[in-house]
Amino acid sequence: MNRATTVLLVDDDEKVRKWIHEELERRGYNLLEACDGEDALLIAELHRGPVDIVLTDIVMPKLNGPEFVKVLLGLRPDAKVLYISGYPESFLRNNTSLPSRDNYLQKPFEISTLIARITDLLGS
Repeated sequence: MNRATTVLLVDDDEKVRKWIHEELERRGYNLLEACDGEDALLIAELHRGPVDIVLTDIVMPKLNGPEFVKVLLGLRPDAKVLYISGYPESFLRNNTSLPSRDNYLQKPFEISTLIARITDLLGS
């Protein structure tokens, strides 16, 4: 029996988090939700089940996406990561370690595009 995919959703924008959460949950995904990287690390440590994919914003207060993922992969080495951001690519290149285009999605995006990227990353 297949279990639902568990997504750890990390975004400091509550409206974006709520929209993604509702859309993915409606399609059968299990959602864990955090408002920043520090909160997400705590959730990842306490969650007893798998974390299949991490969907994280890049620019966030306290602990940004790439910094959070570096620590998270020590706890959850099998988790796939998809970064999202509303900042222009030029800003991200100058101010963060921009991930490869394979695991990056520019906001705004359609939910169908997000699901396709999640599916690709999970190899389904």
